[in-house]
Amino acid sequence: MIKKGEKEEYSWNQLTQIEDKYHDYEYPKVSIVIPTYQSEEKIAITIDSVLIQDYPDLEIIIVDAGSTDRTLEVIKNYRDDRITLYSVSEYHRYEMLNKGISQSMGLYINFLFPGDFYIHRETLRFMMSLALDHDQPHMVYCGTLIRDGRKEAKILFRKLSLANLRKGLQPTSLQSCWFRSDTFKKIGKFNRKYALRGGFDLMCRFCLDETLRFADTNRVHTDYDLRLVTRRMVTSHCVETLKTIYHYFGTLTTLKWLVTQKDTFRYLKLWLRNVKIAFLGRR
Repeated sequence: MIKKGEKEEYSWNQLTQIEDKYHDYEYPKVSIVIPTYQSEEKIAITIDSVLIQDYPDLEIIIVDAGSTDRTLEVIKNYRDDRITLYSVSEYHRYEMLNKGISQSMGLYINFLFPGDFYIHRETLRFMMSLALDHDQPHMVYCGTLIRDGRKEAKILFRKLSLANLRKGLQPTSLQSCWFRSDTFKKIGKFNRKYALRGGFDLMCRFCLDETLRFADTNRVHTDYDLRLVTRRMVTSHCVETLKTIYHYFGTLTTLKWLVTQKDTFRYLKLWLRNVKIAFLGRR
């Protein structure tokens, strides 16, 4: 059993040993939830990375928000009975993930967005071996490769701790987390009030519940497509982080977080400049 704050590390040689440790029938069923909308250019790479997994029992639950491009055509061309397609009336990422959770049959649930993919064919086997090694904790997670197509890719992996969460720092991307399905009955599903930081909010609830266990590895098993980041998204990310920290950790922690944020002063400067332009008519 691994306690909160402990970390598991495996080498490639150990990976082979881990795979040999369990029979196929011992591995739990895994559900992969993928929300889609106008995703014709990226959905195939995500589905392919799941279907080629060397894993005995998985399902792919796709929740589409009324795509009008070729997204649905691409999905239906797979003709694989492990894929189930659901439709919703509008795109809201966390509402769609909640829909996927409700329809999942797996003991563990993972979330991918179009453009994200598993880096290795053994990703699911490796992560579920990690879960079996630690008596099936409520969550297992790994490192993720973050890319946006413009800058050099970065690796994200941190310790899951209240200290990091108070700083607004997730341990990894949501795509690199596998949650045991009953975890959502204990702490609830994603809060649909969020547009971007629903995963961070979920991590806070998880870490604050001392009855929940997790295991982690610093190995990188997922590729996270960061996509185009707009100024509006940066603003929303900042505001939602502030609200979450305030909700779970209070005023003092929120103020400490604010003074460490470069974006806070950047936007304050921008706001003052816009006020000056509006009232004085000059830059």
